[in-house]
Amino acid sequence: MVVEVNYKLRNWWIDIKRDHEGEIRQLLGGLTYLIIVIPNPHLIRALLEFWDPMRMVFKFVDFDLASTIEEISSFIDLSYHECEMLVPYKPSSREFLQSLGIKPNRTLPSLDLGWIHFDFLYSRFGQEDSYYSFSDEFECSIGRWETYRLNAFAIALLGSLVFPKIKGRIDTRLGYVVRDLAQREGKPRKTIVPMILAELMRSLSACVNGRMFFEGCNLLLQLWAIEHFYLRSDVVDIFSWLW
Repeated sequence: MVVEVNYKLRNWWIDIKRDHEGEIRQLLGGLTYLIIVIPNPHLIRALLEFWDPMRMVFKFVDFDLASTIEEISSFIDLSYHECEMLVPYKPSSREFLQSLGIKPNRTLPSLDLGWIHFDFLYSRFGQEDSYYSFSDEFECSIGRWETYRLNAFAIALLGSLVFPKIKGRIDTRLGYVVRDLAQREGKPRKTIVPMILAELMRSLSACVNGRMFFEGCNLLLQLWAIEHFYLRSDVVDIFSWLW
């Protein structure tokens, strides 16, 4: 699971939000706030002890509890009403690179396996001068690169914090997820909310059944758990105490 937010992703966000915060918020909603969440893996491991993979709920002594699509939507400030559910598919290596304005690259065999490393995206899009540092790899203008940079950040954030894979790998299917989220024309709009909830529940069940790496959004699950299980002090009736 995510036990530490990548400092490069945090720096990338600090740099990009100066001029494009509104555009990123429109694309990812409140998911950008996950960057400042301090992970608590112990809480997630404790929750796993109560997960029932058959009924897809946390089963306690006298009640059951599970995340709902309404809660996920509210946490990340992204709507799912009157939206079409996103169903990602694996692009070819050429398609993925082309979607970011990058020329075909035969030295990236990982693309055929369905992933790209975070550091590849960060080196090409993470800094303001990245375009000039790798200009021979791009087949787009600097103006178009700015748009691709926003998409690359969205892919990196989703792949690092929302749908994480082991060792900094980013799922290339997220390229088309971001493309569809960015599409403003046509109805219905696309939504990522059901995909987040489904992956969260799938990951809980997979870990209970022996998987060692949590591929769902443990940061979002952590926030949900704190909201539901936070121990609040009893309210003191100050007036009865005075009398």
